[in-house]
Amino acid sequence: MMGRSDPFFAYSILLRTIILVLVPAFLVLQFFRLKRALHVFQLESYVAPNLLRWVKADRRRWLFLRSLSQKKPLAMTGRAWRLLAGSLFFCFVLVLVVPGIAHLTLGGWPADVAIWAVMTGACFVGAPHLLIAADRFMRPVQTLINGRFEAAARRKLANIDPLVIGVTGSFGKTSTKFAVQSLVGVAGDVLATPASYNTPLGVIRTINEQLEPGHKILVVEMGARRTGDVRELCELVSPEIAVLTSIGPAHVETFGSIEQIERAKYEIVDALSPTGTAVMNVDDPRVRELANKTTRVRVVRYGLDPVGEPEVTATGTETTQRGTNLTIVHGSEALRVGVRLLGRHALGHVLAAVAVAVTVGRDLVSLRDPIEGLAPVDHRLQIIHGDGGITVIDDAYNSNPEGAAAALEVLASMPARKRVVVTPGIVELGPLQKEANEELGERAARTADAVIVVAPENREALLAGAQRARTYARITAVDSLARAQTELASLLGPGDVVLFENDLPDHYET
Repeated sequence: MMGRSDPFFAYSILLRTIILVLVPAFLVLQFFRLKRALHVFQLESYVAPNLLRWVKADRRRWLFLRSLSQKKPLAMTGRAWRLLAGSLFFCFVLVLVVPGIAHLTLGGWPADVAIWAVMTGACFVGAPHLLIAADRFMRPVQTLINGRFEAAARRKLANIDPLVIGVTGSFGKTSTKFAVQSLVGVAGDVLATPASYNTPLGVIRTINEQLEPGHKILVVEMGARRTGDVRELCELVSPEIAVLTSIGPAHVETFGSIEQIERAKYEIVDALSPTGTAVMNVDDPRVRELANKTTRVRVVRYGLDPVGEPEVTATGTETTQRGTNLTIVHGSEALRVGVRLLGRHALGHVLAAVAVAVTVGRDLVSLRDPIEGLAPVDHRLQIIHGDGGITVIDDAYNSNPEGAAAALEVLASMPARKRVVVTPGIVELGPLQKEANEELGERAARTADAVIVVAPENREALLAGAQRARTYARITAVDSLARAQTELASLLGPGDVVLFENDLPDHYET
């Protein structure tokens, strides 16, 4: 009879402890770690290389020990639950089934424990890879589900048959989209994709859930991270008017080059039928070149710089405490208006919307009220008069060099006792990121009395640029926006203006 001192008895106790205590405890731990990895995967639009690029940027991220900040919480959609369940199933197989099979075939100490330890370690370290494996395993199911939603959206779009206006560009898409929505129709007959919905699934969801028979116009924002993305959206909705706002280095990391970005954005013009109209921002040099070579469809040019020969332009701009006064000119018509917007880029959004409105038949004079009713989109050069006489310029959703430069111009133009810039810099610029952030740091130091650099992602480049400015600006580096808020509490007083320039996605703050 086997006694309690028998080594086989001790080994059986160890085996039971592993199976009944350690494995369940590990799976519970892994559940929360996988949720964090899933949050990043979702923020990266379920693109596997983007998730792995994020992990490789900082090897400590393999551990996934800390939860992400919740500026954009994890949305537990059906797809998210399937990926979480699938990756947990793979964990279960690795830490219990594989060691169990090894026990039956190899048997005995120390092989069992060694194999269990190796499988558990692989599961722990490979959390992102488990999610990617689950995504690939579930892809046929997801493709089937997406196909059904897409078919329903296509049927609904065909039945209602609205005029579709597509808006794309490296920056300015969302603000332009909402300006177009405000100017092109009457109350209730225009639908725009909400917030920053600019992917096929976001557009499909908007059509299925929000498009109604009373909608005569549909304004669709079209985002892209690689060539073919805009073309895919155009094949879905078939725009009759295409707005091209800009071409810049945003997402150059995934595109590969500015030239690839140019090709990708021009897909919206290529998708137009011969009777379509391309509305193009000729203040942007690359867009201007594309406008000059576009002959297959009608081109309506807009911009502030006369060098681009814009058909819709503005003169006599003056900045006020309320916003900007300007005279909008279209052909022989002119309209003096005041808008609650600041910055050259914001005026470009207005001109784009006016260009679309006159294209669909609106008279310039009839646009006065909707133009003057335009307000900044949340977190895009939004002026907030806070407590204690402090003014906040909220440009947290701006994430491109051109927009950042425009925001600093607005900050410089505002009367202030003290000017402060809070920024984490700009990401997803690939090989251009270091130089762009050095330039941003230098401009910020020349404009502001104090600069607070948030998060480590671009810290070195921003600090190098700020030091290059050789000004007396106070430069501070902190790890998070919460720490920046603490710094501001002791720094700001009545009459001060603070610019929040960009806000990193959750997964860039560590």
